[in-house]
Amino acid sequence: MRQTSLALALAAGFVAPVCAQTPPTFVGDTIVVTPTGTEQALAAPLQHTSVITRAEIEASAAPDLPTLLRQESGVEIAQTGGMGAQAAIRIRGSESDHVLVLIDGVRVNSASTGATAIDQLLLDEVERVEIVRGNVSSVYGSEAIGGVVQIFTRRGTGAVRPGLKVGLGTDDTRKLAASIGGMLGDTRLHFGVTRTQTDGFSSARAAFVPAPFVFAPADIDDDAYRNTTLNLALSHRLSGAHEMGLTAFRSAGDTEFDGASRNHSEQTLTAVSVYSENRWLPGWLSRVQASQGVDDLTSDFNGATGDRFRTRNRQLAWHNTVNLGPGTLRAGAEGLWQGFDSNQSYSGDARRVASLLAGYTAALGAHEMQLNLRRDDYSDVGAATTGLVGYGYRLTPALRLAASYSTAFRAPTFNELYGPFGSNPALDPERARSAELGLTYHGSLGLARLTAFSTRTRDLINFVPPTFTATNVDRARNRGVELAWQGRVAGLDARAAFTAQNPEDASTGLGLLRRADRFGSASLGGGLGEAFDWRAEVLASGPRPDVHATNFTRTTVPGYAIVNLSLGWQPARDWHLSAKLLNLLDKDYSLVHGYNTQGRALFVELAFAPK
Repeated sequence: MRQTSLALALAAGFVAPVCAQTPPTFVGDTIVVTPTGTEQALAAPLQHTSVITRAEIEASAAPDLPTLLRQESGVEIAQTGGMGAQAAIRIRGSESDHVLVLIDGVRVNSASTGATAIDQLLLDEVERVEIVRGNVSSVYGSEAIGGVVQIFTRRGTGAVRPGLKVGLGTDDTRKLAASIGGMLGDTRLHFGVTRTQTDGFSSARAAFVPAPFVFAPADIDDDAYRNTTLNLALSHRLSGAHEMGLTAFRSAGDTEFDGASRNHSEQTLTAVSVYSENRWLPGWLSRVQASQGVDDLTSDFNGATGDRFRTRNRQLAWHNTVNLGPGTLRAGAEGLWQGFDSNQSYSGDARRVASLLAGYTAALGAHEMQLNLRRDDYSDVGAATTGLVGYGYRLTPALRLAASYSTAFRAPTFNELYGPFGSNPALDPERARSAELGLTYHGSLGLARLTAFSTRTRDLINFVPPTFTATNVDRARNRGVELAWQGRVAGLDARAAFTAQNPEDASTGLGLLRRADRFGSASLGGGLGEAFDWRAEVLASGPRPDVHATNFTRTTVPGYAIVNLSLGWQPARDWHLSAKLLNLLDKDYSLVHGYNTQGRALFVELAFAPK
């Protein structure tokens, strides 16, 4: 508990000396699309939305998406080791399969578990990340109970120019990245490739090795990780009103991990799409997109063949945005075809989803509103209808009060419906209801959001003894407050985030596993003259309930506070040398009981990017 108090005190120290300054350009100029599917200024959505821009990604010390997301309010990451180790994301205390993750609008989640392998997503080819908190099933369908994280990959801009990065770091970490991109008339192109590898560290804590069915004696060795990421984006503007393009992203990870039955895996995430965007009339924008997202996972134990799971999400979407003058109407239809292949015995391997959606947003003087309605019809579990109604009132030009109420659902996974152990094809979708009240400030002090939320989830699926058959039996609830701010302090860029919540099992009152009641972050950074830049970051969390790694009883993982630091130097116009220090104070802590996290680590990178 004292560690948590210290962490929050450090966070407060970063943001206390706030003074009236011009907000940074990314606050007012950033456009987001994830909250409603239409373009809005960052401060406009009624839902709590944040953006991590490319400049912020480069300034941070984070090597991968799980580490980057830990700075966000409402977002918690549980990871069983270092880079490439299995990671789960939770937003507002939701389950890990209650967060929808998209890559350029493409689903890449596993049909067997319902979750997305965010641990395989490194950052060199990521342009921006948008995070929407709360129920948005009425926009995106299943899995969006806790929220949506959308990753936008890099695109070509400006004159065609190459890029090159080389890096070295602790644990014999090495990186080589190359890219080329830009505009050729009406054609925009970007191609990038990155190879990252590290010898890593032992994920398993020595105190728990060996342990029957969990850790083997050899698990005190280092766990290496290798990743190759490819990204291609190509588009051509036929005229001022029409554009066609394609995106192709592939991340292939090779992970060593600690375990008594599996200790190595190869996993590839692929997101490919082609689209046509057409403005048939001045107020009508139409977008048709066909895409495929694939999660391909194989595992083994010391080279002996283990499990194989391959999910293929084929998607077809037609979205229309119509400017009605006083507001914007969005309507569309989507189709999803999920296919699954495994060397395990599943009784079903495919399903179809047909979806219709509509949404309306408007700003009329001091009044703002949002309405969304969506119906998803599954070939195996029936239909689900979800909705959202939101209203905002501007108390002043800089201050808005907003409230919303929404419903959401998650369709059962293939493990739960068709898997070899305890499956039940008669399952119903899990369902949730959420209400929130938010105060948004956007003015000379930056952009700040204070949001109170309450979510209740029912029909949660659990494998119930003594038969351990999947059954809709559980209920959960979470109430809390999120605070997020970004702006400038004495000429420096600053961010702060804090979450207080009470995620619990509604039947027993026990806290939900791997979720803290209090956590937050703060960062401060800027330039030193024209050649140097820096950024310091504090990440903190209170204690969390968990399952003991070896005896499987309920336990508590202590809270923590860590400091990360990034330093940069531009020795010449097109060159940048950076040093990133993770866990500067070498804090010994865990995100999951029984598993290590990154100790003090240094990574140095030299980048060549012609301007």
